[in-house]
Amino acid sequence: MHKNGGANFAPRVLHAALVISVALLASCRSTKFVDERTQIMSDGLEINASDDYFKIYDADFDDGKTSAANSEAASGKSEYIFMRLYYPEYDNKASSVNMLKNLIIMADPNPELASHSSIGFGLEDDFYGLTLYSRKDLKKEKCLLPEENLYMKLCNPYKSTQTTLAIEVTPEEYDAAKKMLEKDFAEQKVKYWATKNLVVGVEGFKRKKMPREKSRLGGRDLKKGYISSAKKQKHFVCSTYLAYVLQTCVKKVDEFFKARNVAYDKVSPTDLYYIPGFKVLFTSSWVDYKIAAKEFVNSKPRFSKYLTD
Repeated sequence: MHKNGGANFAPRVLHAALVISVALLASCRSTKFVDERTQIMSDGLEINASDDYFKIYDADFDDGKTSAANSEAASGKSEYIFMRLYYPEYDNKASSVNMLKNLIIMADPNPELASHSSIGFGLEDDFYGLTLYSRKDLKKEKCLLPEENLYMKLCNPYKSTQTTLAIEVTPEEYDAAKKMLEKDFAEQKVKYWATKNLVVGVEGFKRKKMPREKSRLGGRDLKKGYISSAKKQKHFVCSTYLAYVLQTCVKKVDEFFKARNVAYDKVSPTDLYYIPGFKVLFTSSWVDYKIAAKEFVNSKPRFSKYLTD
């Protein structure tokens, strides 16, 4: 898909595969989660229909500890790694990207709505995402400039929504993750591998049939569990790449994955909500991203260094 029209061929093949997959996966759905998902999707679509929707959350990073945590963050002894989860809307409902979104949500064991994820090191509209629709699979994603990204330009920026989260890390962990992303972006050796969606999807369907406390990330032992990030990988989907980066660079994430037998290559976009330490900061439509980011920083001055304009 990277040369001589391959970018056009891959979506056509994916579209055909998705048509078949929809029929197969739909036959696997159980009544247990269909009604709940339908209601959640209905609520989400009403939210997405708003042209100016955004919400600021009271992200508390103290976790019940003393106010020293605030002092440490303010003094620069800790940093934050950011993540965006997307619920895109497509004007072309018959497109392969829309079908892939619906399949991802259909197989998702969590109540949140998201089909794509990206990672950033500030609150500027400048995150790294891994998608199929690109000549370079790992690329920058800007909500306010979707036309610069082959994946995002297919979405309606007025109806598509994003949710920004953050995790508090050490300066060393922050630097390690940032350097890893910059290196991978420069080398372009990390690739989106569409078949990896099947691994995540099958695992999601298995978890959907379990009680909620068991279906959460790390809620049960898996036949294929924890994978050391020391084993170099090149093929991912968006969420498994983020899980891989976090496991590689952030000690508490690696410890959680190991203790709960979590395999990064089975992590869905909404599973990222449940990695311990992540807090939801704000959500908005794509066109309102900068407004929401500024409102959030105004309410949480400790984040002001991450938004410079």
